[in-house]
Amino acid sequence: MTPRRQRILVVDDNEAGRYATGRVLRQAGFETAEAGTGGDALKRAAQDRPDMVVLDVRLPDISGVEVCRRIKTSPEISSTLVLQMSASAIDDGSRVASLECGADGYIASPVEPAVLVATVRSLLRIRTAEQALQEAALEWQATFDAIRDGVALLDIHGVVQRSNAALPALLGVEPGGIPGRSLDELIPLAAGDPPLVEILESRHRINAERALGERSFSITIHPMADSADKLRGGVAIVTDITERKRLDQQLQHSQKLESIGLLAGGVAHDFNNLLVGILGNASLALESLEDAETTRRLLQDVMRASERAAELTRQMLAYAGKGRLTVGPVDLSTLIRDLAPLIQASIPRNVRLTLNLERDLPAIQADKTQIEQLAMNLIINAGEATQGNAAPVTVTTAIRNVGAEELGAYLTEHKVGGSYVALEVRDTGSGMDQETLKRIFDPFFSTKFLGRGLGLSAALGIVRGHKGAIKVTSAPAQGTVFEVLFPAGADAQVRSRPRVEAALAPGRGAILVVDDEQIVRNMVEQALARAGYEVLLAGNGAEALSVFSRNASRISLVLLDLVMPVMSGEEVLPHLLTMKPGVPVVVSSGHREEECRARLKEPRLAGFLQKPYTAASLAAKVQVLLGVTPAVEVQ
Repeated sequence: MTPRRQRILVVDDNEAGRYATGRVLRQAGFETAEAGTGGDALKRAAQDRPDMVVLDVRLPDISGVEVCRRIKTSPEISSTLVLQMSASAIDDGSRVASLECGADGYIASPVEPAVLVATVRSLLRIRTAEQALQEAALEWQATFDAIRDGVALLDIHGVVQRSNAALPALLGVEPGGIPGRSLDELIPLAAGDPPLVEILESRHRINAERALGERSFSITIHPMADSADKLRGGVAIVTDITERKRLDQQLQHSQKLESIGLLAGGVAHDFNNLLVGILGNASLALESLEDAETTRRLLQDVMRASERAAELTRQMLAYAGKGRLTVGPVDLSTLIRDLAPLIQASIPRNVRLTLNLERDLPAIQADKTQIEQLAMNLIINAGEATQGNAAPVTVTTAIRNVGAEELGAYLTEHKVGGSYVALEVRDTGSGMDQETLKRIFDPFFSTKFLGRGLGLSAALGIVRGHKGAIKVTSAPAQGTVFEVLFPAGADAQVRSRPRVEAALAPGRGAILVVDDEQIVRNMVEQALARAGYEVLLAGNGAEALSVFSRNASRISLVLLDLVMPVMSGEEVLPHLLTMKPGVPVVVSSGHREEECRARLKEPRLAGFLQKPYTAASLAAKVQVLLGVTPAVEVQ
């Protein structure tokens, strides 16, 4: 494409002079137009938009100086170059007046053609370079403003000289409110951080983190020096890391919960083994007593204490998200309404319990006992938070549609948007500060002088075990709101489950008991032997296979612990079923049944016995599998 010829408007009231000047410029390759008066010159300049006006100072209607001023003050044509030329006004005063009105050059007439052309080309060259610089500056500014992080150019004192569009938006400041202010003033120093002046003088690039209200910022300072290595200032890059920090804290909290959950699960498993011996032996002793009333009462106390210990292990497993769930449809509003009398009796008398329970809620698929424990924990805590003052505790149920992004504000491992049943417990008590909020889900943490139990950590475990979400909002003297979300399910009927409490009926045959805990083996041996069964014992998997291979023909059932040294129950099970296909094998463990079955992946497993268990639970399982009694579901 042929480049456009540059256009020049020649303005002179002398026709011969206009022609001569125009002819010289056309011969040099320029396109020209002519005007004989100042008014005509302004009109042609506005219409044709020439690159340059060669303007005589003396015109009949308007002076050349005034024409120049009007051109330079008109927004539409102010960028037009003006070269003033005069044959009479050639004194210094006339030159100064012309240049002060905005003329880009001034030459005396007559002028040599070569000088005229060289002057015109020089001015056009300068204008082209200026336009290139302006375009580059616009591109730079557009790039500068397109950066999503805040960027500031600082002087040697840390004062902002210039910033991109993102910085005032990040800091909540008017666009013109950034230049002239110190960055230390805009984003206050954190405790122990050096001021910007010291950072710039150090000549080292430094990253720092600062807070502005509830928002957190990462600031990178890069000092700048000129070619003589003299400090000129620096560049500051400001990034809003509030959301990133929240996600990091949530991840750290999840990792902490996971690690403590593993510990809780392991402790609960070992503790359950001990409880089998305590509960089983105490129940056997009770069955053996006749008139020893005092001893019976003491043993009953042992049973009650053991059951409370078993409840503690269930709470620990709930905290770990591994508690045994008896899942069925639960109407949350009905459950809260049924619990209300018991809860009201458990909180201070002057605390008013207000229920806002939505009717016709979708059922949630949940373990009713655990949801009751969760609700009582939250509501009783809310009542105690009033510290004896007359204040309401409001319990609300509702159906909510929650998006995946909104779930980011909750503690949850299942960020799937959808329909949720919400339980909200609100109090107007003393509230909690941020340090307390960070710890409320830690095991055994309590704000009470004498805390008890796993506290809210068990509540969190229950929520996690039901694929739910929980959020806490609180501030000192502002009260506390707990909000729990459960995935909404389809309505269904709840089946009743008869509880089995049976003594061992007389039996025949041999039963192999495999468990690494001596106290468990002793209790089970005594319970089964009383009923007439021959009991074979093994303390680990390898020993179990050895005993089974010698006695396979007369073994009627195997009670197999899952976690053992030398050879685990998971490794032993396929060998047993290969050596004697069809032999009933019951796995016993302190971990929940669903987890054990998923780990074993063995469809031929005859049954599962949850630790801890009593002689009655053992009785029911053995009798059903050996056909002594019809099958019923055991709690």
